[in-house]
Amino acid sequence: KMLPILIVDSQDTAAVNLLQQNSVPTVHLKNVNSACEWLQKNECSLIISETAFNDHTGFYLVRFLRRTLGDKLTPFMFVSDKRAVKWRVHGLRSGANDYLCKPYNHEELLARIKAHLRVAKLLKNPPVKKNEIDETFSALPPYTFGEFTVNYQQFSLTLNGKPVSLTHQEFRLLAYLIAHKDVAVKKDELLDRLWQYDISVGLRTIYTHLSWLREKLKCETKPEGYIKTVRQVGYMFTEEPF
Repeated sequence: KMLPILIVDSQDTAAVNLLQQNSVPTVHLKNVNSACEWLQKNECSLIISETAFNDHTGFYLVRFLRRTLGDKLTPFMFVSDKRAVKWRVHGLRSGANDYLCKPYNHEELLARIKAHLRVAKLLKNPPVKKNEIDETFSALPPYTFGEFTVNYQQFSLTLNGKPVSLTHQEFRLLAYLIAHKDVAVKKDELLDRLWQYDISVGLRTIYTHLSWLREKLKCETKPEGYIKTVRQVGYMFTEEPF
């Protein structure tokens, strides 16, 4: 069960309404004192806060979270009317993970929230190590599809017996998609499983690697290749026409 997102804002309820419309559990508090009291007794998956309040500032709240409570992992995001660069810099230096100015695009806010939750999940729940995934692949027998053959022991791919040049990460992508043949694999799953702990890696990296891999899997008998894009979900390895 997902922990709620704590929203601390004395006036604006737009973020609360947006998250509730997307079935995200929320707790809405209107001042810093009540937020500090709540955080001493409860846990949340993420904190979204304004900067200006009558009792304290949002900067006080993030320092209370990081220093007083010693919570270094719960993502903290400012969504504020204060647009000047000095406030954004101050917020990030105080311990926030992000700073978004009002008015904001709803899709952007949801995307940022999702990104912070994904990173927090990686940090709190370490995934399987890369070499363990590679060892799982290396135990598999060769797999042939169309004119291609995958040799898991040698981490190699051939087309009609001739080597196809793949980077190690391209091979891991191919092997992971084959392991989930005819099933749409979410982009976030690929990011979490194959680029573990590297928070500098984003979805653009997946797009780039899949684009390269997709081109290498095209041949005369199957010019469209073997990797299908499933809109709004991710990618699927399939030998069926698409």
